Amino acid sequence: MGESDTIDRSAYTKVAEEGDVEEGRGIGVDVDGIEIAVFNVGDGDYYAISNRCSHQQAPLCKAGEEKINAEHTWTKTRGGVNTEECTVSCPWHLWTWDLETGTNEASGQRIGTFDCVVDDGDVLVRV
Repeated sequence: MGESDTIDRSAYTKVAEEGDVEEGRGIGVDVDGIEIAVFNVGDGDYYAISNRCSHQQAPLCKAGEEKINAEHTWTKTRGGVNTEECTVSCPWHLWTWDLETGTNEASGQRIGTFDCVVDDGDVLVRV
C-alpha cells in the first residue's frame, strides 16, 4: 500500500508478517472458521484464496511442497505457485487457479478469493 493509502485494520485479520511467507509459496490459515491459503507472489504482493480445491478438496497451501514419495512419481513437487501468471496449481491433480479471480479456466469453476493487503509489515486478510 502506498503511504497515502489507509485501511481500516479492524476490518482485517492479521494472518502473518511479511517475512513469514516465502516468495512463490503459501500458508494455510483459519479466519473466522474459513480455511484460507495466503500466497506471496513477490514484489510485496500477497493473495488470499480458499484453501480447498473444488475438484477434490485438496489443500492449496501445500502446492509446491516436496512429495514424500517423489522418487516413484513423475514430479518431485506437488503443484506450485506461478508468480508471473499469478496462479496456483493444486497439489493433487494440478488444477490451476487464478489467484486474483479464483477461476479455473479449464473447468469454469470458481473458488473464493479474499482481500489481502500488507500494512506496516503485517499480512492482513478480510473475509
